[in-house]
Amino acid sequence: MALELVPATAEEIPTLSRICHEAFSALHDRCGVERDIPDIAVGEMIITPVVKRPDYAGVMAVLDGKIVGSNFLLHADEVAGVGPITVDPGVQSKGIGRALMQWAVDEVRRRGIRQTRLFQEAINTTSLSLYTSLGFDWRDSAALMQAVPAESDDPTIRPITADDLPAIAQLSRETFGFSRENDAAQWIALELPGFIRILDERPVGYLFATLFGHAGAINEVNLFALASHAARHLPPPLARFICPMAIPGLYRFALAAGHRTLKVLSYMSLGDYVAPRGAHFPSIQG
Repeated sequence: MALELVPATAEEIPTLSRICHEAFSALHDRCGVERDIPDIAVGEMIITPVVKRPDYAGVMAVLDGKIVGSNFLLHADEVAGVGPITVDPGVQSKGIGRALMQWAVDEVRRRGIRQTRLFQEAINTTSLSLYTSLGFDWRDSAALMQAVPAESDDPTIRPITADDLPAIAQLSRETFGFSRENDAAQWIALELPGFIRILDERPVGYLFATLFGHAGAINEVNLFALASHAARHLPPPLARFICPMAIPGLYRFALAAGHRTLKVLSYMSLGDYVAPRGAHFPSIQG
C-alpha cells in the first residue's frame, strides 16, 4: 500500500465531495441516524469553501494513485479547527484516517498554534479512540439540533455586513473566549448566510448558519431568536446548530423553544484549552 498526502486542490473538489458524502452517509446509515450530507451536492457545498479559502490548509490522501480521503485545518483565528476529515468507505480501517489526523497535529505544531478544537461524532467510537490516542482530550458533550423556524421575521434581526465585524469580534471574545473575526470576515466575503440582532442600537448576538458557522450572544434569548429567524430563511439541512451541554441551562432552553435533538457530539481539544463561557453555538470545528 503506497499512501501519500498531497495538498488539496480545486480540481479535485468533485472527488473530495463524493468521498465526503459517501463517508458520512456510510457511518450514519450504519448507526441508524439521519444523514448530515444526504447527497454529493451538499458535500460540494462543504468541500468547495474549505479548499478555496486562504485560511484553510488541506491535504488529500492518495492510495496507489487514487484519491481516497482528505482533511483540513482552519487557522483563521487564535484557535484552530480540524475537519472535515473523510476517508472512502472502501478503504477505511487501513490507517488512512490516522495519517490524515497526524498531518493535522503536525500542521498545528508547525504553525505554532496553541489551541485546536474539533467535534467528534459520539456514535463513532473508532474516531474517538483515534483522536484521543493522538493527544486530543474530551472537553464537553453537545447536541446537534434542528432549529424550528420562527412564525414571523424578527425586525431586530438583519443580514450581517462587513461593518459588523468589530461587534462580532467583541461578542465572540465574550462567549468563546477568543475573537472569531477573521473567520467571520471570510463568511461575509463569500456571501454565506449570517444574521445579527440589534436592540437599542446595540449588537446583542450574531449567527453564521450551517454547521461550519458559529454564533454568540449576550444571553440565551438573543441566541435562540437568531436560530429561529435563520431557520425561516434556510432549508432544514442548513438550519442546524450545535448546542453545548456544559453551559448551564442552554440545552434546556433549546428544548423548551422546540428545537429538536438529532444526535450527540463530543467536543475535543488539543493543546491549551479555555472553556467557552457564554451563550454560543460552536462550529463543527470547535
